[in-house]
Amino acid sequence: MLTSENNQILTRVGPGTAMGGLFRHFWQPALLSEELSGPDCPPVRVRLMGEDFVAFRDSAGRVGLLDSHCPHRLADLYFGRNEEGGLRCVYHGWKFSVTGEVLDMPSEPSESPMRCNPNVRAKAYSVHEAGGIVWAYLGPVESIPPLPQMEFMGLPAANVYASKCLMKCNYQQALEGSIDTAHLTFLHRSIGPMEKDVFGVGELQEFGDADGAPRFFCEDTEYGMRISARREGSPDAYYWRITQWLMPTSVLVPTGDDLVCRANLFIPIDDENCWWYRVRYHAGRPLSSEELAEYRHGTLDYAKLLPGTYIPEGNRANDYLMDRTLQRSGSFTGIPSAQLQDLAVQESQGAIADRTKEHLGTSDTAIVRCRRRLIESAKKFASEGIVPVAAARGDLYRRRAVAMLLPKDVTAEQAGSHPATVPSA
Repeated sequence: MLTSENNQILTRVGPGTAMGGLFRHFWQPALLSEELSGPDCPPVRVRLMGEDFVAFRDSAGRVGLLDSHCPHRLADLYFGRNEEGGLRCVYHGWKFSVTGEVLDMPSEPSESPMRCNPNVRAKAYSVHEAGGIVWAYLGPVESIPPLPQMEFMGLPAANVYASKCLMKCNYQQALEGSIDTAHLTFLHRSIGPMEKDVFGVGELQEFGDADGAPRFFCEDTEYGMRISARREGSPDAYYWRITQWLMPTSVLVPTGDDLVCRANLFIPIDDENCWWYRVRYHAGRPLSSEELAEYRHGTLDYAKLLPGTYIPEGNRANDYLMDRTLQRSGSFTGIPSAQLQDLAVQESQGAIADRTKEHLGTSDTAIVRCRRRLIESAKKFASEGIVPVAAARGDLYRRRAVAMLLPKDVTAEQAGSHPATVPSA
């Protein structure tokens, strides 16, 4: 369990907090590229770590992320007109470029000193599009780091599918769910034969179902943590799942050899809500039409969203579409998709889980170490201004997670450093 003080440090991410300050030194997903559908499309509201922004795509297709308030009289720029190379505030017509420069100030006379004041501009943030995501950097402009080089960020667009959904809980609950490989045997269990390989491990799934008490071997790394979980496999082999936690809030989920890879990114909206970005990708080929159909419309893996939103149809008010008949005959939970199953248990912990009441076991080893690493990093940042090396080393994020059978004489160290986990640059 955590002390109340450390739980506050771990979960609070707004301006002026230790963890919020730390997170602002890392590139973060701000929105999906698809949300800005084309040049001069309507602007989009963005909320990250308790702050409000507006995103837009200008006439040349460039993306801008600005503070939500116009620097003139603080009107919300979301109501602005996106036209002819900039976003124009509807209050007095001031127009801003993607870099925050004032392009037009029609309410001021031509001789006004305001027109030549370099300090009059909208606050703008560095952005970059990769992997179907618009990434943003909200930290100090004098120390913008390289982008994280997650494998999917450098692949052709046809090889990658990115999506997101709203989670009504603190980011850490969502992150812990993704590095907790022990729950797979239970929460996502199918009572009958599974219709599709929704977990991307093929026939290896039988070993995950059979052994619900994996042994954990965790190693702190410069980029975060390598989590090696060992289960009983065949008579002469263990089933290993090697998960990669990429600081601060991303997880590479183990998949079988040459199957579609998976990344989960949990991005704080505020202290009580986060976005769950799910990325599916294959380094060697485009995703198939069947795979894309499952990601966009499937019911076994992905949660259905309310039309025109990124809000799941299943929620606390309707018990996440739980079906007690299905629970007896087909699903351990009776909840129709793996994503909804995760939402149900993570949101049910409360908007911010009270970790002073927990009783943790050996299966929670990775959870404990992740919390400790984040809390210690936040404290060092708050007291000494020290930022983890990963924030400035995008190359450290070139990792893979893998599920595999290995002979029983293979050690945890050897399993964790298996070549399949680290592709060549």
